[in-house]
Amino acid sequence: MGKAGTSAAAETRSVAHREPTSFAGSAMLSSEAWKQIGCSLRLSGRELQIVQGTFDDKTELAMAADLHISPSTIHSHIERLHHKLAITDRAQLLLRVTQEFLALTALPGSHLPPICADRDTRRCPHRT
Repeated sequence: MGKAGTSAAAETRSVAHREPTSFAGSAMLSSEAWKQIGCSLRLSGRELQIVQGTFDDKTELAMAADLHISPSTIHSHIERLHHKLAITDRAQLLLRVTQEFLALTALPGSHLPPICADRDTRRCPHRT
């Protein structure tokens, strides 16, 4: 028996049935990082908002409601993003933006915090 008279199996079942914690994926990057990503990829302000909504796992409908525009406008922006970034789906969008962020952090003199703790020791594989 575990704490307070519960069995380990009961504790495991309890953990398995908990609701997932809500996490805003876009919050993992700073506003400065988002600004630099947007500039580097030549995204409009609206396209950047949609990319951030994608990082937050929002649907087109939810993004439309948040941005006070129609779902078809969101869809049009997403189609333009696919063309502009040479991608075909959400997963590729997330990977492309993450790759851009990593490239930006590896630039000499970058003010973005490094992903690799060894960046300044010349042992980092992401160093340019």
